[in-house]
Amino acid sequence: MISFPSFLLISTILFTKIPPFTSQSSRFLDSILQDHAFRAFPHHRPKTGVIYDGNAPSNLTGTSVSALRLRTGSLRKRGFKGYKEFDIPKGIIENPYVKRVILVYQNLGNWSSVYYPLPGFFYLSPVVGLLAYNAVNLTGQDLPELDLRAPEDPILIKFESLSVLGNGSSPVCVFFDLFGGVAFDHVINGSFCSILTQGHVGIVVENSPAPAPARVPEDPIAGGGGGGGGRRGKGWWVGGSVAGGVLMAALVVVLVLWVRWCRGTRRMEKMRDAAERGVPLTVAAVGRAEVPVAMATRTKPVLETEYVT
Repeated sequence: MISFPSFLLISTILFTKIPPFTSQSSRFLDSILQDHAFRAFPHHRPKTGVIYDGNAPSNLTGTSVSALRLRTGSLRKRGFKGYKEFDIPKGIIENPYVKRVILVYQNLGNWSSVYYPLPGFFYLSPVVGLLAYNAVNLTGQDLPELDLRAPEDPILIKFESLSVLGNGSSPVCVFFDLFGGVAFDHVINGSFCSILTQGHVGIVVENSPAPAPARVPEDPIAGGGGGGGGRRGKGWWVGGSVAGGVLMAALVVVLVLWVRWCRGTRRMEKMRDAAERGVPLTVAAVGRAEVPVAMATRTKPVLETEYVT
């Protein structure tokens, strides 16, 4: 199996937290699958280090469960390679300490997005899980999980086949812990994920946003019996046109009145200037001097005696 330096893997774990998923249904599923996995052990002397495949519930077609019993000392010294998709390194510790541990494997198949919904992402692999239990009671139900951790090298998960989605997005690993937390990590060598504790893992890709549909202008005649959006838009357009026409007419009237007022003002100023200057008298030469003389009258005076014939 490919060996990765622990410091390199740990340094590349760039967790991006998102809001916790609804874990109530997934935790109930863990309890059911634990019971079905334990039923896979034979009643008489189950072997240590042997993988026993169990039968998933009939209403969860497509899922699979398995159980593996190990001595904790052996698990810590040697690890366990090839437990389905999981490669468990040496140095694994569990809390609280138990003499033997049972590792339950889950593969949720087409139920992955049902129990572990991830809005905005598409699953390229099924969600697989690894949970640890105390092996003291092989018939126990609703058992609490042990705290299983890898303080040295991480647990590697190899996904054999991935769905193909050609939208140009890069796949990422997603990890769901047992407390409702969700984190993302890099995919290693195209199909590997790594974890430091027990939980559920899958490979997802971000959904590309759908292009916005082209906006089709509404036909006011063929508006049909839909909503009143078109009628409201038409009303705003008509109202704006009327208001604009009224405003333009008012501006024209004001402009005409202003021009007339300017003309009248200029005419009054000319008349006022003429009145102030008076009527100029005609200048005529009388002897050697020039003196102003009045203009001749339009009607010559007639003596009264001239009226007498």
